Amino acid sequence: MAAETTKLREMLLSALRRNPPAGELWVGYSGGLDSTVLLHLLAVENVPRRAVYVHHGLSANADSWQSHCEAQARTLGVPFTALAVEVAPEDGGVEQAARNARYRAFAEVMSPGDMILLGHHGDDQVETFLLRLLRGAGVVGMSSMREFREFAPGRSLLRPLLGCARSTLETYARSRGLQWIEDDSNSDLKFDRNYLRSHVAPALAARWPVVSLVGRAVDNLQESAGLLEEIAREDCASCDRRSERVGQSIDLEALLGLTLARQKNLLRFWVQSLCGHPPESVQLEQVLKQLSAAEDATPQITVAGLVARRFRNRVFLTPQLQPQDGGLVPGSSWQWDGASDLKLPGGGVLSPSPGWPAADYRVCFRSGGERAQPRARRHSQTLKKLLQEYALEPWLRDCVPLVYCNGELVAVGDLFVTSEGPGQPPNWRFFD
Repeated sequence: MAAETTKLREMLLSALRRNPPAGELWVGYSGGLDSTVLLHLLAVENVPRRAVYVHHGLSANADSWQSHCEAQARTLGVPFTALAVEVAPEDGGVEQAARNARYRAFAEVMSPGDMILLGHHGDDQVETFLLRLLRGAGVVGMSSMREFREFAPGRSLLRPLLGCARSTLETYARSRGLQWIEDDSNSDLKFDRNYLRSHVAPALAARWPVVSLVGRAVDNLQESAGLLEEIAREDCASCDRRSERVGQSIDLEALLGLTLARQKNLLRFWVQSLCGHPPESVQLEQVLKQLSAAEDATPQITVAGLVARRFRNRVFLTPQLQPQDGGLVPGSSWQWDGASDLKLPGGGVLSPSPGWPAADYRVCFRSGGERAQPRARRHSQTLKKLLQEYALEPWLRDCVPLVYCNGELVAVGDLFVTSEGPGQPPNWRFFD
């Protein structure tokens, strides 16, 4: 018993030494065995931490589970936060959707530099490994759960207990009289993970030390995945990856100059770096096929919740844009003081650039037939032609903000000003 306690304690503390948090330390506390043990270990070691419970609303017991977690946190003297989320089953199925909602909630409550600890253990790693194997994952997917990673900008997660079996955690919990929740959905065999947990993993463990063997395989795969990531980073640089108004872009010719394997590796890494999870292989193949379409084609491919597009020999990867005209009355416009940020339908934001004067402006979107005369030009041209000339991405042309002052058009987005406008256009950006 003392040996197991020492093992868990050292496993936790060494993981924190390897990955010290820059800000606050959080614990993803569901009330289950693993997070209960993790929270207790931190309390025993007097490590400052906060507990966060995510209420998915998927079980009739969720309210009582939240109450249980709050009471246990109070007993341990741990600050407690509960977050309610909505789970959209169409977001990759119930399990994946719940996971996505949970991580979004973590990111929202945490601050840059904060780190959240999760109680995943070796048996969880075995199940993840087998699930991805049966889904035909490649090296990156088969490398399973990492001990440490950034899951949102400036926010990281740490899984300090991946090296121990669930039985070790249960022994620890029972020896200290800890109380935990058994989720009733864990017995539902319609979920693949539950089937593996109840039917497959025990049979494997009866013959082989599967936790340690899978752990060794995962270490090797993560080393290979790390090498692939290094190659992808170098290829992204050689393909001139850069930030755009929305999302990022790379040079199409440089991408297609790589071998097929490196094209897929680059796209996989690029997608994951923007949305946090890798795309399916079939999605990557579809992206590459569409990018090689005829020059006059306008491919638009959804991949892992993002959208891949092609424009002027570049590949763009953007979030799915919000509808900018949903519910708008034709001719809608917004007043802007020119000094603060103006949030626009569709996720756009207009803000003053250095030297932009405060005034009473009217802002609207295109309605068709507008003309404009950029400063230093002798003649006006149709706005449609000017947006093409200024190389504004086609998917943004209907939501470029037109800025008027005293009835005169003074700026078009961040593209240009007219002779009646200030010295330079305002800033125009999007929330990703």
